[in-house]
Amino acid sequence: MTPLRFLLLAVALAGSGAPAAASLTPDQLASVGVRPPPDAALPLDALLTDIDGHATTLATTIAGRPAIVIFADYDCQQLCSPIIGLAGSALKDSGLAPGLDYRLAIVGFNPDATAADARRMVEGQIGLDTAVGRVTSALIASPSVAKLLTAAVGYHFVHDADNHRYAHPAALLVVTPDGRLSRVLSGLSINGDDVRTALKGATHGGVVAIVDQIRSLCYGLGASVGRYANPVRLMLAAAGALTLLAVAGGIGFLVRAGGEGRL
Repeated sequence: MTPLRFLLLAVALAGSGAPAAASLTPDQLASVGVRPPPDAALPLDALLTDIDGHATTLATTIAGRPAIVIFADYDCQQLCSPIIGLAGSALKDSGLAPGLDYRLAIVGFNPDATAADARRMVEGQIGLDTAVGRVTSALIASPSVAKLLTAAVGYHFVHDADNHRYAHPAALLVVTPDGRLSRVLSGLSINGDDVRTALKGATHGGVVAIVDQIRSLCYGLGASVGRYANPVRLMLAAAGALTLLAVAGGIGFLVRAGGEGRL
């Protein structure tokens, strides 16, 4: 991730809530990840609901195009919003034609999140009337359909009932036009080149060897200390360090330039 994307992500995370006591165990957190079964594919005929309350399917949503699918909690206050924003930016920077070269499907799995929450998140991060937004579908899955879809591609998440949160992978799933899982990308280090390469491969039905490399969790939990880690504090501290280094470098340059001018 470039320093600019890093800083943008830190700013986007500034709305995260205060730390709360953790209730998930290390073993539960270890179960979270993307571990696709052989020949993983999404059931494109599973019934979903769009943000206007209409029944639809992934087949209708992706319309025979390669697609990026993001499982999200529309009520999430941690990383879900920034991940969607970064995905939108990467698609915009990819040079691919929206609607022709790709579709973006976001599937909400939190049964307590509403269509209004979904609309607010996608509008805030991508903009529904942008080029990417017009080929983005914010969908809502019932608990049974969410279980069906996530199990089909080996996407494992855990519900923290005490804190009303979900621990889930920060992942983007790239699927072929017929719904087969082609590649899994990190939602926190995505760029235009990544999505262009992945979607071009999926266009031709390519399926690469997929391994469980997505370990970033949208949860913000420091399991070793049993508390929610504050990602904003950590990221802003790192960003501050980068700023200090830049300032120090600038001062050093000016000092050297002044010294040379007196010679």
